[in-house]
Amino acid sequence: MPERPASIPVYRERSALQALVGKGWLPASNLYPAGPSTIVNMLSKGWLRRRQDKMFGWTYHITPTGEAALRTKIPLKPRKQRLRSRRE
Repeated sequence: MPERPASIPVYRERSALQALVGKGWLPASNLYPAGPSTIVNMLSKGWLRRRQDKMFGWTYHITPTGEAALRTKIPLKPRKQRLRSRRE
């Protein structure tokens, strides 16, 4: 099966983006199950912005590009072809 394009968020990215919609700036702990490497990947894709907060450390906010990625439809998996039985 072909890999999903990088412009379509995978489960962890999608969960983090959904947590940010309409919530303002949140710390990384609120983006579970996204870990540090997932957050770095989303920053590099332009889906998140980050800023330093005195109380919470780094906080994150979804960008318009991230909102567009979240609205992208997930492609369906291709259907497997059935094997014909020998009786046919």
